Amino acid sequence: MHTSRIFFKISDLVNHPLRNYKRDASVTVERDLVFDARFGKFTKADVYYTKSDAPRPVFVNVHGGGYVCGDKRYRSGIARLIAARGWFVVNINYRLAPKYKYPAATEDVINSLNFVNTLKDKYHLDLDKIVLSGDSAGGYYAAHAAAAIYSPALRESLNLPQYNGRPLRALLTFCAPFYLQKCFTAKAPFGVSTDITNCVFGTNFKGYGYEFPQQESSNVLNHVNEHWCETFISAAEHDSFCGGQIEAMVQKLKDNGVKTHTYIGNIKGDSHCSHLLPFKKGTKPNIDAVVKFLDKLKAE
Repeated sequence: MHTSRIFFKISDLVNHPLRNYKRDASVTVERDLVFDARFGKFTKADVYYTKSDAPRPVFVNVHGGGYVCGDKRYRSGIARLIAARGWFVVNINYRLAPKYKYPAATEDVINSLNFVNTLKDKYHLDLDKIVLSGDSAGGYYAAHAAAAIYSPALRESLNLPQYNGRPLRALLTFCAPFYLQKCFTAKAPFGVSTDITNCVFGTNFKGYGYEFPQQESSNVLNHVNEHWCETFISAAEHDSFCGGQIEAMVQKLKDNGVKTHTYIGNIKGDSHCSHLLPFKKGTKPNIDAVVKFLDKLKAE
């Protein structure tokens, strides 16, 4: 088994009860809605929502897991939290490496968005308020899907599906890398970073210093433009995985006139995706900032 899959599988199992123990009786959950029948469990979604007379805004969530692991069930906690604020949460799975190579996961995110646009009448949705979100690897795939939506050249170069729905209202990422080469080529214990590269791109590199594949297409910063949607970036100041990438993304967005918001966690214990742990000291101010942003969008 790949070392990266061992590492992230252990992380999923250990963190699952710590991240997802909170429940809210007001939230209804429907599991395993199929948004692409070709790929079984990889292209299903769970939906979370509360009773509402008004049309529900939509929050599409893409889980993390190091590009090689993870599952929608490991993000049930944050899905319930957002749903309790009146959002219709679509918590998706996507095809994982190494079985499926880049850009399969980006294709799945776009297809899930197209699926959401077919649910308007059934769930009384406000399709003018679709927020695309994700954490870690899921944050990257959310941002990469946005890049493909706003850059036809990127979409065509990777043969990705066209997004056919209403314009995204916002992108919200948590601890997301935007420049894969920077984090995938950093030295890591047991060669995990190089192993992730091999899993995602189907390569067979050893050690470090290799020529990174798909440098142009995989770097989200290369595809930010003036058409991009409003963006909220949540990150930790001390992030061992994607630290140092936030500033460049924020600057790129602002250079293109994109309305941009940030929350950078610097409370003791804030680290990569620590916002998913309800009991941590830094989680509340992070989530409060995110909820304030979402409440504002919902009230428009």
